[in-house]
Amino acid sequence: MSKWRTIIKTFMYSILMLCYVNGFAQNDRLNRAQQLLQSKNADLAKLAIDSVIVNPETKGDFVSWTTRAYIYFEIYKRSDKLKLYSPLRDTIISSLKISNSLKPDETFATNNKKLISNISAGYFNLSKVLLMDSLNYKNSLMAYNKFKENFILAEPGTNFNARDIEYYLAAGSLYSDIFNKDNKNTSAQEIAKLTLMKVLDIQPENPSANINLGIMYYNQAVNLGKGLDYGADFSQIDVVQENIIKLAKQAEQFIIKVYKVDNKNVKAVEALHSIYKMLNDKAKEEEFKKKCKELNIKID
Repeated sequence: MSKWRTIIKTFMYSILMLCYVNGFAQNDRLNRAQQLLQSKNADLAKLAIDSVIVNPETKGDFVSWTTRAYIYFEIYKRSDKLKLYSPLRDTIISSLKISNSLKPDETFATNNKKLISNISAGYFNLSKVLLMDSLNYKNSLMAYNKFKENFILAEPGTNFNARDIEYYLAAGSLYSDIFNKDNKNTSAQEIAKLTLMKVLDIQPENPSANINLGIMYYNQAVNLGKGLDYGADFSQIDVVQENIIKLAKQAEQFIIKVYKVDNKNVKAVEALHSIYKMLNDKAKEEEFKKKCKELNIKID
């Protein structure tokens, strides 16, 4: 029996030593990955850290996951910052989430927050590039929503109203300008209406959103009149004129809100003069003609 006890003890000791050596090896790989990261050799660091986060000895350590996030971030910066879809970015975010779930100490929690804030800011900048440079509202909106989704991880409870107004007003102004220049661009019209109304949902009196919507409806009415065929029958003319009046009144509803708050707003005064002229409201047309003169606004 003593012989078998000796064999079993030796076997168990060998297993314990193997586990110890294996754990030591994994910690050594983690240290190696951190050293490679510090020396700016992220590609080799990636190979080391990817074995660390799957090993039972180290996968439950928040240090492993934060280190992995920073290693992938170094690679991400080189190639993926302007990509909407980035597996590297996704890995960074998932690694930080796992690290945070493992209750990191204050230093690592702060580093996690800094990195997720950086990723979030990258999404915000990408949303502006996709909107202003690429005119791709769908992808821009996706990037903007990703910005908010990740920012809330770093700053829980954040109120995004101010950022929403900034973003949707920029989109609405851009696409309303496109529509005003090309009345056939109904896609731009729909995006402009949608985004500007989002601004008004948050801030009903926003002057820029109201002015942009009002002018867009007014220009739509103008172009509707220009599109009427010469020699059209009376029934067709009546339908067009009825639609022109509806559009002009819609324009008035938005512009008048701005005028009531600021009766010296140049854009509002000029727009209301044009609207009342279109509506054939002589009294109000004359009233706003005088106001235009007082504000040195040149009108036809």
